Amino acid sequence: MHISRLNIQRVRNLKTVALHELQPFNVFYGQNGSGKTSILEAIHVLATGRSFRTHMPKHYIQNECNDAVVFAQSATEKIGMQKLISGEQLIKVNGDSVATQGQLAKILPLQLIDPLSTDIIDHGAKPRRQLLDWLMFHVEPEFYHAWQYYSRALRQRNSLLKTQRHLSLSDLEPWNKMLSQYGEILHSQRVEIVEQWKIFLYELLQQLLPDLKIELDYVAGFHTEQGLAQDLIQYHQKDVDRRYTEYGPHRADLRLKTPTGDADVVLSRGQKKLLIMALKLSQIAMLHSCNKETVVLLDDVTAELDLTAQRRLIERLSQLGSQVFITTLDHESVQKHLHELSISYQLFNVENGQVQVVAQ
Repeated sequence: MHISRLNIQRVRNLKTVALHELQPFNVFYGQNGSGKTSILEAIHVLATGRSFRTHMPKHYIQNECNDAVVFAQSATEKIGMQKLISGEQLIKVNGDSVATQGQLAKILPLQLIDPLSTDIIDHGAKPRRQLLDWLMFHVEPEFYHAWQYYSRALRQRNSLLKTQRHLSLSDLEPWNKMLSQYGEILHSQRVEIVEQWKIFLYELLQQLLPDLKIELDYVAGFHTEQGLAQDLIQYHQKDVDRRYTEYGPHRADLRLKTPTGDADVVLSRGQKKLLIMALKLSQIAMLHSCNKETVVLLDDVTAELDLTAQRRLIERLSQLGSQVFITTLDHESVQKHLHELSISYQLFNVENGQVQVVAQ
């Protein structure tokens, strides 16, 4: 879904924003605090149900308001989200209410590329696992079903571990069975998709970090040689003592390694940013190969990427058919890249929560 029309109400300082005839590239510029990033945040809330800046809806819903609303339209789809200050949400697709955020996520595949952040590399397994599962969700049709059943069983098992101190194997047996069944399915799906992803990733790494050799390894989160069911039995007492489930796909990780050590230790900050770009661009390329186009949010693109990296990123996203929403303090540099690459774009000035189209 490429967005042709976007309406935002009551997100931070954006009281009412109505954007029409959006282009493949849409550039928002203005001073810090003007509301540029809030536009990206609103699109992110629509596609994922959450902000990339805060876990609390009350922090992005406008002061003294009870809700925020985001609506987007393409040539074929109309989707909307009302987010209440309580955290509840109302979702509509083509006028019909839908129950789960997953239905919106399928329609609007979204990637955030934040040049300022190196969280995927530096902040433990969770962001890397989320990155992998985003790809799984969009390219493996059976993943979401298996993930839902696995997550349900994990919640039930962990609830028992937290609330009851003397659990026998038989007490956990129904949840162990379900956990191992769907955990093995998730694992096999991930193994297959990671192998496909590597092809796209290594091609991007050759372009962005040609002087470095970086390997991507998938770590299952349990001992695959004996299977998850055996781990749940063998480490039963440890789980009871710790009050949580130690082994399973919820503990999986992606390891990024160079010949001289792990990427988080060896790479410079600039190299880490290029690696994150390669990870995300390779996912977008993989979706593109499946005839799925991605909406991309680029926050503060000129802040830490040099002119060559900016141009390379913009050119690749255009080649992949992505619709891109860019925020920047330096719109002239971005415009120069877009003109030279003959990419259609629209320029917007953002000031005090007001968004105006800039004539070109």
